Amino acid sequence: MVDSRIQRRNFSITSYMVVAIILIHMVVLPFLYQTITHGYKDSSYEQFISHATEVSGFLADVLSSKSLEHDREDIINILETSLLGGNIQFVEVVDKQNKIISPRDGILDSPGKFREDNGVNQNDDDIYYLSIPVYFTEKNDKVFSLRVGIDESAIISDYLSIRKKVAYVLGAYLLAIVLFFAAILRVIHKPLYQLRDRSREIANGNIDIPLGLTSRFSEIQYLADDLDKMRLSLLNLAERMQYKATHDELTNLPNRYLFNDRLEQSIAMSGRNKNKFSILLLDLNRFKEINDTLGHGVGDEVLIIIAQRMLEGLRESDTVARIGGDEFSFILRGVGQILAEKMARKIIDIIEPKFDVGNHTLKIGASIGISVFPDDGEDADLLMRRADVAMYNAKHNNLKLASYYPEMDSDHYENLMMANDLKNSIVKGHFEPLFQPKIDMLTNQPCGCELLLRWQHPNLGLIYPDKFIPIAERENLIGDLTCWVISNYLHKFSELVKINKDFHISINVSPVDLLDNTLLTSMRESVQATQFPEGNLYIEVTENAIMKNPLRSAEILGSFHDAGIMVSIDDFGTGYSSLAYLQKFPISELKIDKSFVTDLSKDSANFAIVNATITMAHDLDILVVAEGVEDESVLTLLKSMGCDRVQGFLYARAMEFDAMVEWLNSYNEADAE
Repeated sequence: MVDSRIQRRNFSITSYMVVAIILIHMVVLPFLYQTITHGYKDSSYEQFISHATEVSGFLADVLSSKSLEHDREDIINILETSLLGGNIQFVEVVDKQNKIISPRDGILDSPGKFREDNGVNQNDDDIYYLSIPVYFTEKNDKVFSLRVGIDESAIISDYLSIRKKVAYVLGAYLLAIVLFFAAILRVIHKPLYQLRDRSREIANGNIDIPLGLTSRFSEIQYLADDLDKMRLSLLNLAERMQYKATHDELTNLPNRYLFNDRLEQSIAMSGRNKNKFSILLLDLNRFKEINDTLGHGVGDEVLIIIAQRMLEGLRESDTVARIGGDEFSFILRGVGQILAEKMARKIIDIIEPKFDVGNHTLKIGASIGISVFPDDGEDADLLMRRADVAMYNAKHNNLKLASYYPEMDSDHYENLMMANDLKNSIVKGHFEPLFQPKIDMLTNQPCGCELLLRWQHPNLGLIYPDKFIPIAERENLIGDLTCWVISNYLHKFSELVKINKDFHISINVSPVDLLDNTLLTSMRESVQATQFPEGNLYIEVTENAIMKNPLRSAEILGSFHDAGIMVSIDDFGTGYSSLAYLQKFPISELKIDKSFVTDLSKDSANFAIVNATITMAHDLDILVVAEGVEDESVLTLLKSMGCDRVQGFLYARAMEFDAMVEWLNSYNEADAE
């Protein structure tokens, strides 16, 4: 971590720019230094040489006006005078034979010292030597050379001084430019560091504080403005995400997370103030059927409408949340059991009226369970669990609402155990089929049987269908149970058909099975695999099941009928249908519920109902089966009405498969005798 910080500091933008400036000037400044100094040197040396040449030429012109024979003294004087000026350090006149004319008084340099220079500062001395021709008046045919040595130390000293000054100036420039850029970068970095610090705060989730940054640099100001816009966008995004995290996306109601939070707040507040509040747990009835038959799009629209209706029945202080697919939960503050039940009825009354979704007119009900703080519990889990127990009790007993009471727990525990063990029991085959025979009234012979399941639970013992079938439907396992029966016992049914070729097997199908498009496919595959005759297989559907959605039921039952599987209506008379309406269904058999058959007599109120049902069913070419026949008087009465088949303890109780085979064979043996 430390190395990382050091690395970032070493390679910051300041470091890069300062190093770049230094590197650029290290290349440029030597070139500039050389250019300036050499330019000065060349210019000054050229001027010096020009001046030296001019002075020497002037001296040569003066000498050329003299005669070597007559003016020798003047010539020497002129040479001596030139030395006295200070700049000329050496002078002599030399002919081609190297004869020298020099000044007198012993101030002359020794002969042979002269070495002509091609430029300034040559030959390791401070004198610039040059030679020019001289023509004396009487010796025009003879050329002499004027040798002059001029002091060059001053020009060299000036050049060295200029070099130092240029070096100082360029060094000062380099320092100034580095300091200038460092100052500029510091001005730039200050807002950048502020932006970095705010960015870190934003990254850490502190997005509520505005940046409040202004800069004279437009680019930095643009960056600050964009970062502030990003902060506001993050703030809006955080608010939206917070809302999504605490609300159901479909209905916009609080979700389970927010509900639990408000429940904990209600517990804390009510605990301090010694107030009560109530929990309502609501589960929609028949919602799965809407999803399965009309699709999830329609189901979503239904949930939205139901959610809006629920809000109409609540106070501002109350909470309603969607905590599951079709489960909703309420917190009613300051409400005890009596008022909670009144408000629950109001909610159900608001939900139940019909409504239109697309081209469909729908109606949906609900079951509500109620628990009260602190009477039914003082923590959230216990209150919710007991509201769930009450809701399940209401649903199981076909009630609209139920308040929790302690006796519910034992039943709930048993149901919970059954729900947990049901799937494993289906896999392990803990279910035992029993067969209830049907007797043909015309021949007095067995004509079929109804398959009845019993669950042999490892801990709870024998469980009857009225207990485990609702649980199987609620846990979406009823289809698995039906398929298990068909796949495991259809091949055995063939043995019954071999005994009596007209013998049929009836299998009960729940409303959930009826809406399952895979059931018919599964049954047809099993029939083909076992070569079981389709006409000997019946499905029994309750009257209430088909009347929930008559149009859809007629379509599904028609598919079974087209596949050669017979359709039987069970528990007829307990629902709200009529025989005139049932003619729209492809029904082969109608079973009158035993509540109409038991204790049947000509004087009983049920006599007219049973008689009319048999008559109208025959008019529609439907066979009639009377359930619950237990004595001879009832049997005689049914024969007189023309009932086609009977089923009841008078002939036989439900029996196991082997007993059923033996019972059928006993009938055949009796006929043979």
